[in-house]
Amino acid sequence: MLSTMRTVIVSETTLAALLEAHASMAAWHYELWRALRDQSPPRTPDEATRKAFLARVAADFPEIAATAKGIDAPRLYVPPPPAVEPRAFVDPAAPVPPGEGAGG
Repeated sequence: MLSTMRTVIVSETTLAALLEAHASMAAWHYELWRALRDQSPPRTPDEATRKAFLARVAADFPEIAATAKGIDAPRLYVPPPPAVEPRAFVDPAAPVPPGEGAGG
């Protein structure tokens, strides 16, 4: 099934915010990949790395190059930590209720 292309008109402010978020998330992606590959802790992507992603976007998409080049210091986007519930404590000495557990 082919999808149809649509034109979306956004303000320059919105476009700049989207470009900053894209640059930051792309920088995080490559940093996390590097940390996983090297078995080392991830480092926060610096401003130069985020600017490099914006420069690449400007080169690949000339229609938004002026906005991308106009961003002097792309903001760092730090996603919130994942919501992880603490594991429930299971007392190994407690009896297993009937119908639960192995072989029951």
